[in-house]
Amino acid sequence: MRRKLVILAGSMVFLAAAVLLLVLYINRTGRKASEGVDSSIHVVTSFYPVYVLTINMTDGISDIKVDSLTDFSRGCLHDYRLTTNDMRLLSDADVFVINGGGMEEYLQDVMDGYPNLKIINLGEGIDMLESKLHEGEKNPHVWLDPQLYMVQIENARKGLTDFIGNFKGKRGGGRNIDEEDKDRIIDKINSNAEAYTARVRELSDEMDNLLDTVKGKAESNKISAKVVVFHDSFAYLAGKAGLETAYAVEIDEDTPLSAGEVAEIINAVRQDNIRFLFTEEQYDDNIANRISEETGAQIYIIDSAVTGDAEKDSYLKAMRKNIDTLKGAFEEP
Repeated sequence: MRRKLVILAGSMVFLAAAVLLLVLYINRTGRKASEGVDSSIHVVTSFYPVYVLTINMTDGISDIKVDSLTDFSRGCLHDYRLTTNDMRLLSDADVFVINGGGMEEYLQDVMDGYPNLKIINLGEGIDMLESKLHEGEKNPHVWLDPQLYMVQIENARKGLTDFIGNFKGKRGGGRNIDEEDKDRIIDKINSNAEAYTARVRELSDEMDNLLDTVKGKAESNKISAKVVVFHDSFAYLAGKAGLETAYAVEIDEDTPLSAGEVAEIINAVRQDNIRFLFTEEQYDDNIANRISEETGAQIYIIDSAVTGDAEKDSYLKAMRKNIDTLKGAFEEP
Protein backbone atom coordinates (compact mmCIF):
# COMPACT_ATOMS: atom_id res chain seq x y z
CA MET A 1 0.00 0.00 0.00
CA ARG A 2 2.77 2.35 0.96
CA ARG A 3 4.57 1.55 -2.27
CA LYS A 4 1.44 2.36 -4.26
CA LEU A 5 1.18 5.75 -2.55
CA VAL A 6 4.80 6.53 -3.38
CA ILE A 7 4.23 5.58 -7.03
CA LEU A 8 1.04 7.69 -7.16
CA ALA A 9 2.78 10.68 -5.59
CA GLY A 10 5.66 10.36 -8.04
CA SER A 11 3.26 10.19 -10.96
CA MET A 12 1.50 13.34 -9.78
CA VAL A 13 4.80 15.19 -9.47
CA PHE A 14 5.81 14.06 -12.95
CA LEU A 15 2.43 15.11 -14.37
CA ALA A 16 2.64 18.52 -12.68
CA ALA A 17 6.14 19.04 -14.04
CA ALA A 18 5.00 18.05 -17.53
CA VAL A 19 2.06 20.50 -17.36
CA LEU A 20 4.39 23.26 -16.15
CA LEU A 21 6.81 22.63 -19.01
CA LEU A 22 3.93 22.60 -21.49
CA VAL A 23 2.63 25.95 -20.16
CA LEU A 24 6.11 27.47 -20.35
CA TYR A 25 6.49 26.20 -23.91
CA ILE A 26 3.12 27.59 -24.96
CA ASN A 27 3.87 30.97 -23.35
CA ARG A 28 7.26 31.12 -25.02
CA THR A 29 5.81 30.19 -28.39
CA GLY A 30 3.04 32.79 -27.92
CA ARG A 31 5.60 35.54 -27.22
CA LYS A 32 7.52 34.60 -30.34
CA ALA A 33 4.33 34.72 -32.39
CA SER A 34 3.35 38.09 -31.00
CA GLU A 35 6.86 39.39 -31.57
CA GLY A 36 6.61 38.23 -35.17
CA VAL A 37 3.38 40.19 -35.62
CA ASP A 38 4.81 43.23 -33.85
CA SER A 39 7.89 43.21 -36.08
CA SER A 40 5.88 44.08 -39.20
CA ILE A 41 6.49 47.59 -40.50
CA HIS A 42 3.47 49.80 -39.91
CA VAL A 43 2.77 52.39 -42.60
CA VAL A 44 0.00 54.96 -42.11
CA THR A 45 -1.25 57.06 -45.03
CA SER A 46 -2.99 60.43 -44.77
CA PHE A 47 -6.03 59.78 -47.00
CA TYR A 48 -7.47 57.68 -49.80
CA PRO A 49 -5.34 58.57 -52.89
CA VAL A 50 -2.17 58.13 -50.84
CA TYR A 51 -3.47 54.84 -49.44
CA VAL A 52 -4.20 53.45 -52.93
CA LEU A 53 -0.74 54.38 -54.17
CA THR A 54 0.92 52.87 -51.09
CA ILE A 55 -0.89 49.53 -51.25
CA ASN A 56 0.28 49.23 -54.85
CA MET A 57 3.86 49.80 -53.68
CA THR A 58 3.60 47.22 -50.88
CA ASP A 59 1.49 44.61 -52.66
CA GLY A 60 2.51 41.07 -51.70
CA ILE A 61 4.78 42.17 -48.83
CA SER A 62 3.46 40.58 -45.63
CA ASP A 63 6.09 42.40 -43.56
CA ILE A 64 4.36 45.75 -44.21
CA LYS A 65 0.97 46.72 -42.83
CA VAL A 66 -0.76 49.75 -44.39
CA ASP A 67 -3.52 51.76 -42.68
CA SER A 68 -5.31 54.96 -43.66
CA LEU A 69 -5.64 57.80 -41.18
CA THR A 70 -9.06 58.70 -42.58
CA ASP A 71 -11.85 56.43 -43.77
CA PHE A 72 -12.33 55.83 -47.49
CA SER A 73 -15.39 58.06 -47.76
CA ARG A 74 -13.80 61.15 -46.20
CA GLY A 75 -12.60 62.78 -49.43
CA CYS A 76 -10.06 65.61 -49.35
CA LEU A 77 -8.55 66.74 -46.07
CA HIS A 78 -9.56 70.40 -46.19
CA ASP A 79 -9.80 71.69 -42.59
CA TYR A 80 -9.32 68.14 -41.24
CA ARG A 81 -8.35 67.93 -37.56
CA LEU A 82 -6.61 64.95 -35.97
CA THR A 83 -8.70 62.84 -33.62
CA THR A 84 -7.63 60.83 -30.58
CA ASN A 85 -7.84 57.66 -32.66
CA ASP A 86 -5.62 59.26 -35.32
CA MET A 87 -2.97 60.07 -32.74
CA ARG A 88 -3.18 56.54 -31.36
CA LEU A 89 -2.70 55.11 -34.86
CA LEU A 90 0.29 57.37 -35.52
CA SER A 91 1.86 56.44 -32.18
CA ASP A 92 2.22 52.86 -33.46
CA ALA A 93 3.39 53.84 -36.94
CA ASP A 94 6.89 53.59 -38.38
CA VAL A 95 6.13 55.60 -41.52
CA PHE A 96 3.60 58.32 -42.36
CA VAL A 97 2.98 58.82 -46.10
CA ILE A 98 1.45 62.18 -47.09
CA ASN A 99 0.39 63.92 -50.29
CA GLY A 100 2.04 67.23 -49.41
CA GLY A 101 1.41 70.65 -50.92
CA GLY A 102 -0.54 71.77 -47.87
CA MET A 103 -3.16 69.00 -48.12
CA GLU A 104 -2.30 67.82 -44.59
CA GLU A 105 -2.79 71.08 -42.70
CA TYR A 106 -2.20 69.29 -39.40
CA LEU A 107 1.28 68.08 -40.41
CA GLN A 108 3.13 70.29 -37.94
CA ASP A 109 1.16 68.73 -35.08
CA VAL A 110 2.30 65.28 -36.22
CA MET A 111 5.93 66.39 -36.50
CA ASP A 112 5.81 67.97 -33.03
CA GLY A 113 4.08 64.96 -31.46
CA TYR A 114 6.17 62.26 -33.16
CA PRO A 115 9.59 63.71 -34.02
CA ASN A 116 11.03 60.26 -34.82
CA LEU A 117 8.27 59.27 -37.21
CA LYS A 118 9.49 58.85 -40.79
CA ILE A 119 7.44 61.08 -43.12
CA ILE A 120 7.37 60.42 -46.87
CA ASN A 121 6.11 63.43 -48.84
CA LEU A 122 4.74 62.34 -52.22
CA GLY A 123 4.59 65.96 -53.41
CA GLU A 124 8.32 66.51 -53.08
CA GLY A 125 9.85 68.07 -56.20
CA ILE A 126 6.49 68.70 -57.89
CA ASP A 127 5.78 72.20 -59.19
CA MET A 128 2.16 72.54 -58.14
CA LEU A 129 -0.42 74.88 -59.64
CA GLU A 130 -1.60 77.84 -57.64
CA SER A 131 -5.01 77.38 -56.05
CA LYS A 132 -7.88 79.15 -57.78
CA LEU A 133 -9.83 79.13 -54.55
CA HIS A 134 -7.23 80.14 -51.98
CA GLU A 135 -4.95 82.95 -53.11
CA GLY A 136 -1.26 82.35 -52.44
CA GLU A 137 -1.74 78.65 -51.67
CA LYS A 138 -0.80 75.60 -53.72
CA ASN A 139 -3.27 73.28 -55.42
CA PRO A 140 -2.25 69.87 -54.03
CA HIS A 141 -4.51 67.67 -56.22
CA VAL A 142 -1.57 66.61 -58.39
CA TRP A 143 -2.57 62.94 -58.67
CA LEU A 144 -5.20 63.94 -61.26
CA ASP A 145 -2.37 64.52 -63.71
CA PRO A 146 -0.99 61.01 -64.43
CA GLN A 147 2.43 62.47 -65.28
CA LEU A 148 2.66 64.02 -61.82
CA TYR A 149 1.18 60.90 -60.25
CA MET A 150 4.13 58.94 -61.64
CA VAL A 151 6.42 61.37 -59.79
CA GLN A 152 4.48 60.57 -56.63
CA ILE A 153 5.00 56.85 -57.27
CA GLU A 154 8.75 57.41 -57.55
CA ASN A 155 8.75 59.47 -54.35
CA ALA A 156 6.96 56.61 -52.57
CA ARG A 157 9.36 54.01 -53.98
CA LYS A 158 12.43 55.97 -52.94
CA GLY A 159 11.05 56.87 -49.51
CA LEU A 160 10.00 53.32 -48.65
CA THR A 161 13.17 51.63 -49.90
CA ASP A 162 15.38 54.16 -48.09
CA PHE A 163 13.44 53.53 -44.89
CA ILE A 164 13.64 49.74 -45.22
CA GLY A 165 17.37 49.92 -45.93
CA ASN A 166 17.95 51.79 -42.65
CA PHE A 167 15.30 49.97 -40.60
CA LYS A 168 16.49 49.07 -37.08
CA GLY A 169 13.30 47.59 -35.67
CA LYS A 170 10.06 49.11 -34.46
CA ARG A 171 10.21 52.10 -32.19
CA GLY A 172 8.25 49.97 -29.75
CA GLY A 173 11.12 47.49 -29.47
CA GLY A 174 10.26 44.62 -31.82
CA ARG A 175 12.89 42.42 -33.46
CA ASN A 176 15.04 43.71 -36.31
CA ILE A 177 14.57 42.64 -39.91
CA ASP A 178 17.75 40.99 -41.16
CA GLU A 179 19.60 42.07 -44.29
CA GLU A 180 18.19 39.22 -46.35
CA ASP A 181 14.64 40.31 -45.47
CA LYS A 182 15.50 43.91 -46.29
CA ASP A 183 16.80 42.97 -49.73
CA ARG A 184 13.70 40.91 -50.42
CA ILE A 185 11.34 43.72 -49.37
CA ILE A 186 13.25 46.39 -51.31
CA ASP A 187 13.31 44.26 -54.46
CA LYS A 188 9.54 43.73 -54.20
CA ILE A 189 8.84 47.44 -53.69
CA ASN A 190 10.97 48.29 -56.74
CA SER A 191 9.19 45.64 -58.79
CA ASN A 192 5.77 46.88 -57.68
CA ALA A 193 6.69 50.49 -58.47
CA GLU A 194 7.87 49.54 -61.95
CA ALA A 195 4.69 47.58 -62.69
CA TYR A 196 2.34 50.27 -61.35
CA THR A 197 4.19 53.04 -63.18
CA ALA A 198 3.83 51.11 -66.44
CA ARG A 199 0.05 50.93 -65.96
CA VAL A 200 -0.19 54.62 -65.11
CA ARG A 201 1.99 55.50 -68.12
CA GLU A 202 -0.41 53.59 -70.36
CA LEU A 203 -3.28 55.59 -68.85
CA SER A 204 -1.34 58.82 -69.34
CA ASP A 205 -0.81 58.05 -73.03
CA GLU A 206 -4.54 57.37 -73.43
CA MET A 207 -5.32 60.68 -71.77
CA ASP A 208 -2.83 62.61 -73.90
CA ASN A 209 -4.39 61.18 -77.06
CA LEU A 210 -7.86 62.06 -75.84
CA LEU A 211 -6.92 65.57 -74.80
CA ASP A 212 -5.38 66.25 -78.20
CA THR A 213 -8.75 65.27 -79.65
CA VAL A 214 -10.55 67.48 -77.13
CA LYS A 215 -8.42 70.46 -78.13
CA GLY A 216 -9.05 69.80 -81.80
CA LYS A 217 -12.81 69.53 -81.34
CA ALA A 218 -12.92 72.70 -79.26
CA GLU A 219 -11.03 74.63 -81.93
CA SER A 220 -12.88 73.25 -84.97
CA ASN A 221 -16.30 73.70 -83.38
CA LYS A 222 -15.32 77.11 -81.99
CA ILE A 223 -16.22 75.98 -78.49
CA SER A 224 -15.16 78.27 -75.65
CA ALA A 225 -12.18 76.80 -73.79
CA LYS A 226 -13.33 78.41 -70.56
CA VAL A 227 -14.90 76.25 -67.86
CA VAL A 228 -16.34 76.66 -64.38
CA VAL A 229 -15.16 74.20 -61.74
CA PHE A 230 -16.57 73.52 -58.30
CA HIS A 231 -13.36 72.16 -56.84
CA ASP A 232 -9.66 72.87 -57.33
CA SER A 233 -8.94 69.27 -58.29
CA PHE A 234 -10.17 69.65 -61.89
CA ALA A 235 -7.52 72.29 -62.65
CA TYR A 236 -4.90 69.61 -63.44
CA LEU A 237 -7.18 67.84 -65.91
CA ALA A 238 -8.36 71.13 -67.40
CA GLY A 239 -4.80 72.27 -68.06
CA LYS A 240 -3.94 69.07 -69.91
CA ALA A 241 -7.08 69.45 -72.02
CA GLY A 242 -6.20 73.00 -72.98
CA LEU A 243 -9.16 74.31 -71.01
CA GLU A 244 -9.08 77.54 -69.03
CA THR A 245 -10.52 77.56 -65.53
CA ALA A 246 -12.41 80.81 -65.72
CA TYR A 247 -14.08 80.47 -62.36
CA ALA A 248 -13.59 78.19 -59.39
CA VAL A 249 -16.62 78.02 -57.13
CA GLU A 250 -16.02 76.92 -53.56
CA ILE A 251 -18.81 74.80 -52.11
CA ASP A 252 -18.59 75.29 -48.36
CA GLU A 253 -21.43 74.39 -46.01
CA ASP A 254 -20.08 76.82 -43.41
CA THR A 255 -19.99 79.81 -45.77
CA PRO A 256 -22.51 79.18 -48.58
CA LEU A 257 -22.58 81.44 -51.62
CA SER A 258 -24.98 84.35 -51.43
CA ALA A 259 -27.69 84.92 -54.03
CA GLY A 260 -25.67 87.87 -55.34
CA GLU A 261 -22.54 85.75 -55.80
CA VAL A 262 -24.48 83.06 -57.68
CA ALA A 263 -26.04 85.74 -59.90
CA GLU A 264 -22.59 87.14 -60.66
CA ILE A 265 -21.37 83.69 -61.78
CA ILE A 266 -24.46 83.22 -63.94
CA ASN A 267 -23.84 86.56 -65.70
CA ALA A 268 -20.18 85.67 -66.28
CA VAL A 269 -21.09 82.26 -67.75
CA ARG A 270 -23.49 83.95 -70.16
CA GLN A 271 -21.04 86.65 -71.19
CA ASP A 272 -18.17 84.23 -71.86
CA ASN A 273 -20.44 81.62 -73.47
CA ILE A 274 -19.13 78.97 -71.10
CA ARG A 275 -20.55 75.53 -71.94
CA PHE A 276 -19.03 73.33 -69.25
CA LEU A 277 -19.56 73.08 -65.50
CA PHE A 278 -17.35 70.49 -63.84
CA THR A 279 -18.31 69.29 -60.37
CA GLU A 280 -17.72 66.23 -58.17
CA GLU A 281 -20.00 63.57 -56.74
CA GLN A 282 -19.02 64.32 -53.16
CA TYR A 283 -20.16 67.94 -53.32
CA ASP A 284 -23.65 69.41 -53.27
CA ASP A 285 -24.72 70.21 -56.84
CA ASN A 286 -27.59 72.57 -56.08
CA ILE A 287 -25.64 75.65 -57.15
CA ALA A 288 -24.31 73.92 -60.27
CA ASN A 289 -27.88 72.91 -61.17
CA ARG A 290 -29.10 76.47 -60.79
CA ILE A 291 -26.31 77.85 -62.97
CA SER A 292 -27.03 75.20 -65.58
CA GLU A 293 -30.76 75.97 -65.61
CA GLU A 294 -30.13 79.69 -65.99
CA THR A 295 -27.42 79.49 -68.66
CA GLY A 296 -27.78 76.20 -70.51
CA ALA A 297 -24.23 75.18 -69.57
CA GLN A 298 -23.94 71.41 -69.07
CA ILE A 299 -22.84 69.73 -65.82
CA TYR A 300 -20.19 67.03 -65.99
CA ILE A 301 -19.12 65.05 -62.95
CA ILE A 302 -15.43 64.42 -62.40
CA ASP A 303 -14.14 61.64 -60.16
CA SER A 304 -11.25 63.08 -58.16
CA ALA A 305 -10.32 59.60 -56.86
CA VAL A 306 -10.56 60.66 -53.21
CA THR A 307 -13.10 58.01 -52.19
CA GLY A 308 -13.55 54.38 -53.09
CA ASP A 309 -13.58 50.74 -52.12
CA ALA A 310 -9.85 50.42 -51.39
CA GLU A 311 -9.15 48.35 -54.50
CA LYS A 312 -5.65 48.67 -55.94
CA ASP A 313 -7.07 49.63 -59.34
CA SER A 314 -9.43 52.31 -58.05
CA TYR A 315 -7.24 55.21 -59.24
CA LEU A 316 -6.95 53.78 -62.73
CA LYS A 317 -10.71 53.17 -62.89
CA ALA A 318 -11.50 56.70 -61.73
CA MET A 319 -9.19 58.27 -64.29
CA ARG A 320 -10.58 56.20 -67.15
CA LYS A 321 -14.05 57.33 -66.11
CA ASN A 322 -12.80 60.91 -66.32
CA ILE A 323 -11.49 60.24 -69.84
CA ASP A 324 -14.95 59.05 -70.84
CA THR A 325 -16.54 62.13 -69.23
CA LEU A 326 -14.30 64.54 -71.13
CA LYS A 327 -14.82 62.65 -74.35
CA GLY A 328 -18.58 62.80 -73.89
CA ALA A 329 -18.50 66.51 -73.13
CA PHE A 330 -16.75 67.42 -76.36
CA GLU A 331 -18.48 64.90 -78.60
CA GLU A 332 -21.94 66.18 -77.73
CA PRO A 333 -23.34 68.72 -80.22
